[in-house]
Amino acid sequence: MHRSLGSTLALLLVVGGCHRPTEVQGLYVSQDGLGAFFPCDDPKMRMVVNDPALDARYRSLASVHEPLFVRLRGIKGHSGSPKGGGQYLFEVQEIREVRARTSGECPGVAQSIAPLLPPS
Repeated sequence: MHRSLGSTLALLLVVGGCHRPTEVQGLYVSQDGLGAFFPCDDPKMRMVVNDPALDARYRSLASVHEPLFVRLRGIKGHSGSPKGGGQYLFEVQEIREVRARTSGECPGVAQSIAPLLPPS
């Protein structure tokens, strides 16, 4: 059974009511309005972010599929079985920073993002 993004986010909100907001920083890439966030402290993790305000700021600053550095406050979540599968989600409550990545920032994230970028 496939779960729609809307119902997945609704589930995240219900589960998120039990979790405390946290601040994260990492790289964000948007594709067709759906964002992917890669935290600097866990470069192999990919979180799905569905936030129109963040997507709009991304589109105003980035060239096509350019990863931007972001600092966000919100709630981490997970869809799917507790035993595995599913995807990691992040519900944005506050956008603290969106800017171009500087040299040396989130160095391990580059390999995680590479499959999302168009070929050169």
